[in-house]
Amino acid sequence: MRRPVSVLSVVIVATLALTGCTVLAPTRNADGTIVKALLMPSTDAWVGDCFSFVPDSNLSLATVVPCAETHSHVVIGKGTLSTAKISLFESLQIAVISSCQPIFDEWAEEQGTQPQPEYIVSKEEKPGGEVTSYSCLATDGVVAAAP
Repeated sequence: MRRPVSVLSVVIVATLALTGCTVLAPTRNADGTIVKALLMPSTDAWVGDCFSFVPDSNLSLATVVPCAETHSHVVIGKGTLSTAKISLFESLQIAVISSCQPIFDEWAEEQGTQPQPEYIVSKEEKPGGEVTSYSCLATDGVVAAAP
């Protein structure tokens, strides 16, 4: 019974490859850089990823693309905040802004321009309690793909 399953797997992979299907193609290279457009939850984008939010997704989905392609945002920092740290700042908004500000300042120095700051914030229950994750986004301007 094991042999027919192996043969079937090889036939499926070969068929996908021959039809030009990119289901099995990698979306990131060995360095983690996006090499092919990918639809993902916006909270899953990595630092350095360039993307645009998917219309009508309530900012929950993003199309992540190679940075040379058209996009509206770039993730320039990520982190997590504990409930205790948030309470030190008296609000989640101030905690996120305070955590991202040094990242925005460094990015502005490197790029020579101050980004329009934007943020993605999500909460998740973990065994140790609630964890708040955030992403610091720069609107590096809409970058159009080269002709």
